[in-house]
Amino acid sequence: MANVHVKARQSPYSATKDVNRASVPDEKVPWNVSWPDYKPTEYTAPAVLKNPPWADDSDAKKIEHYNKIDGKIDRTSLEGKYDVDKETNRPRNPEGRTGLSGRGLLGRWGPNHAGDPVVTRWAKKQEDGKPKVLEIILITRKDTGEFALPGGMVDAGEHVSVAIKREFIEEAMNSSPDGEKHIEELFKTAKSIYKGYVDDPRNTDNAWMETEAVNMHDETGDLTKDLKLEAGDDAAKVKWIPLDRDLKLYASHEKIIREVIEKRGAFKYWKS
Repeated sequence: MANVHVKARQSPYSATKDVNRASVPDEKVPWNVSWPDYKPTEYTAPAVLKNPPWADDSDAKKIEHYNKIDGKIDRTSLEGKYDVDKETNRPRNPEGRTGLSGRGLLGRWGPNHAGDPVVTRWAKKQEDGKPKVLEIILITRKDTGEFALPGGMVDAGEHVSVAIKREFIEEAMNSSPDGEKHIEELFKTAKSIYKGYVDDPRNTDNAWMETEAVNMHDETGDLTKDLKLEAGDDAAKVKWIPLDRDLKLYASHEKIIREVIEKRGAFKYWKS
């Protein structure tokens, strides 16, 4: 896949000021391109090295079940089987070099699974003879200031559908129990629109993000008219955004939203 690593090759690394990735030109991203002198920057965040419950041991040689279910931890990849270095026992990013080794901000060696809710409805004002405009619920991330889907990590042993609903309630409704009843019918419309690798700025050569994105679409507007939006801990803001304008989006979220626009036959602002 051409230029799959764009945000996953940016410096400085996420949440740091002085951790810079080794420069990786486009043609050197694939592992099958020989590069004997490749020396990625080694970095794992201090918070990850403290071995919290959501993180693996810092010694990758202690991991025995790559490409398998390891207890409650899903170490399989949505991209298929990934390679593991025989000497270090570190998994190899299936989409190529990133200029950074270790785990960065990610807890798991190998795939780190997330779920992304894509909640949409039709904008109220439509122009005659033109494709309808979709509105989508987006948060503004505190760390980057970018618009993002209100998703998050799948906990060990948790089904992705449960994680998606939980994260939406936490990030877009600030865990309000009063609002949960409003989304029960909405989530019955759920349709998976993307499963796979994410070009995430947290990715490294040995740890990477994968997601399943699910679209909940309110065709009539009745399911979301009473939905109370309130930003959660990781969000600065949350609101309905019309998809008729250019947006600065986090990670691969633009790619996911494009899929929804295409499937719904909506007004398409972004150029292909």
